[in-house]
Amino acid sequence: MTLASNSTSAATGTDSAPELNLRLTGQAVDKWFVTRYVLALAGLWTALLTPASVTLAIRVGQLNPEGKAGSLAVVASVGAFAALIANPVFGALSDHSTSRFGQRRPFIAGGFLLGALATIGIGFAPSIAFVAISWAAAQLAFNAAVAALIAVLPERVPARLRGRVAGFMGMVPQFGVVGGTFLIQFIGTAGVWMFFAPAVIGLVLVLPFVLTLRETPRSREQVGRLDWRVLAGALWINPLKHRDYALAWAGRFLAWIALYLLTTYKTYYLIDKLGYTTKNVASILFDAMLVLAVCVAISSVGSGWLSDRIGRRKPFVVAGSLLFTGGMLVVAFGTGIEHFLLGIAISGLAQGLYLGVDYALIADVLPDQNTAAAKGMGVFNLAGTIPQTLAPVLAPALLAIGAGGGRGNYTAMYLFAAVFALVSAAFIQLIRGVK
Repeated sequence: MTLASNSTSAATGTDSAPELNLRLTGQAVDKWFVTRYVLALAGLWTALLTPASVTLAIRVGQLNPEGKAGSLAVVASVGAFAALIANPVFGALSDHSTSRFGQRRPFIAGGFLLGALATIGIGFAPSIAFVAISWAAAQLAFNAAVAALIAVLPERVPARLRGRVAGFMGMVPQFGVVGGTFLIQFIGTAGVWMFFAPAVIGLVLVLPFVLTLRETPRSREQVGRLDWRVLAGALWINPLKHRDYALAWAGRFLAWIALYLLTTYKTYYLIDKLGYTTKNVASILFDAMLVLAVCVAISSVGSGWLSDRIGRRKPFVVAGSLLFTGGMLVVAFGTGIEHFLLGIAISGLAQGLYLGVDYALIADVLPDQNTAAAKGMGVFNLAGTIPQTLAPVLAPALLAIGAGGGRGNYTAMYLFAAVFALVSAAFIQLIRGVK
């Protein structure tokens, strides 16, 4: 059953991006297109997030067991900086591509293959410096693929279907983390296989979409000139000119700072506040991440589907921010593991509500989606990337508020996280161009 409109009567000047691409390529967005697209996203996140969340730390520990914490911080920071630059810059390059293979396919395929080779190189790394270089290369390449793949949503998926597709997009990163964790438990952490296996699985999932995606080459007149000004502007979209886009960006930015304060410091919270040790914390962390993943999956897919049915985006994103505020309050004032797991569950449902719709919301207010979709989505992704770096910098100051006895004040930190989520809801509510 074809889900996209088959109408080709609209003039080029008034076509939406999905209508224009349907007319140019003849490829309708049906259930098989969506399935291949979601599987490609799952494959990409599996290949990227398995090392990011599991095997990179293991490899650093193998090479420098005494100074692993400091070495991992350096390696992760180098990778985060590479990701920060790569997503919008490669998005702009993709937007301006005149390749006969299309605008998106070369970046998806090339970015994935180079990223996979770079992560496999980490398995052979003889030093921490080599790990850092390989991880930076992996982040550059994988984020080139991410920028091109995410651009498919506003370019190809009709507005009436974006909620349910965005719902799956919100779920697949959790699939990558949890699936990667299970995979590493199965294959072990000895040798290069812990990097090779996720790359192979990712390739199997990405390949069907790349091979079947139809694109028509664009001329230089259609995509515009590519020069240093275009690349310099890849990191910037004028917030005054595009108010709704800026509000959506700011809302995600604050919500994701709150999220990373929770996920980055959950281990230390369990040890410092709830009395766990480095020897027994692993099992409860796995339980917590499983609870988080299940809750994200349930609410993400459900909210995306319901958003399409009722034709509204903002209520779901606002509800996600407000619910996350509640989850942070439970964690902030919790006194036992049951409160922690309850807070994690509430936060997972909130994250799913937010993720299930915010990609659809941003696609509805994306500037220049006919000509610069990858740049716009790349800049929007910075709202989730920058908090990964900012949260660890901000956290020590928040933990020091009223702290005593040599331990951080986790209540204060998570109260601030609740405030960030609450302000995020206020920003989303101010958006005018989307219901």
